[in-house]
Formats: sequence, structure tokens, C-alpha cells
Amino acid sequence: MLRTNLLAISACFTVISSLLPAFATPANVFTPYVNQIRENLPRGYEMRLPSELHLGEVADDDFFKDLIVRIFPTYTPAGGMTVGLFTCISGDHPCFVGSFSVDRENSPMALLEFQKHQATGEAIPLSPAINGYLLTGAKQNPAVMFSSLMWEQDGFIHTLSFLDGERENIILMGSSMVNSTPIRSNK
Repeated sequence: MLRTNLLAISACFTVISSLLPAFATPANVFTPYVNQIRENLPRGYEMRLPSELHLGEVADDDFFKDLIVRIFPTYTPAGGMTVGLFTCISGDHPCFVGSFSVDRENSPMALLEFQKHQATGEAIPLSPAINGYLLTGAKQNPAVMFSSLMWEQDGFIHTLSFLDGERENIILMGSSMVNSTPIRSNK
């Protein structure tokens, strides 16, 4: 009888856990920076990062291992933060790979950019409850080399920006971020 009850309880937990969204931790490239991100986030902020980085054909394990992570505050009245990925610190060739940003939903600059994405970008379902808006570089005026995906979640506007040719990878990373465990400010 006890064994049957334990099996029933185990089965219930399995069914319930399969219905809940899976929350992932940030990709390994961010692991050494989690505490620095937490310390630099403005009070009350949280940041989501993808559980895996997805980039074009040139991205192999060595590429990800050599990425340089830089953390920047967003200089707006509402605050915010950006995590940038680079292949070099300085040099003759561009070495910016992409970025992940977070701002409060009431940040005037972030809200204006989010409304632009909603008006001119492509609606992308990132989860059953959250749509993102992908604005390709070619659709911007003037055209730029980077596409960006923005969405609103838990009182924050999230943005990720990567080269225009990374459309599917941007969507994969955005979906991952929506379901990730946020890094919260320790202030």
C-alpha cells in the first residue's frame, strides 16, 4: 500500500513538473560574471541571459571560450544594464558580437524603442504568454548591421542585439531568456 502511494505521488510530481516551465541558468560564458552582473544591476532590477549562446557557423567551443564579456550601465534616468560580448578588446577590425540589455518598463528611451519594435518589427512568440518583436537591421532607418529582439516581462524591457544574419539564433536565445532564472540585484 505504501509503495503504491509513493508511486502515485511520484507520478503526480512528474506530471506537475512537466507542466511547469523549465528555468535554466545562464550559459557557461556568463558564469564567471554572475556576481559582477548582480552587483552592477540597479536596485530592484533583474536580468535574464540565455542558457546557451547560438551563433552562426563560425561559433564553435573555442569561439565561445574566447569571448570577452563586458558589463555596462545604461545611462538613462531609469538606469538599466547591458552585457556585451566581444572577440577582442581593441583592434583594427570590429569585435562586437552582440549584447543583452534590461531596462525598467517605464524607462522613456527603452519604451520608445520597444514601441518602435512593436510598430515595425515582426511579432515572435517567445513563450505561450510573451511575444517579442524582432526588428532587422535592414528595416531600420538608416539600415544597420544588427537586428534586435525586444519584449516586456515582469516589469522590465529586455533586448538582445546580434548581427542581422543571426535571425533564428536571436529567436532561440530570446526564447531561452524568457524561460531563464533571472539574476537579481543584490542591492
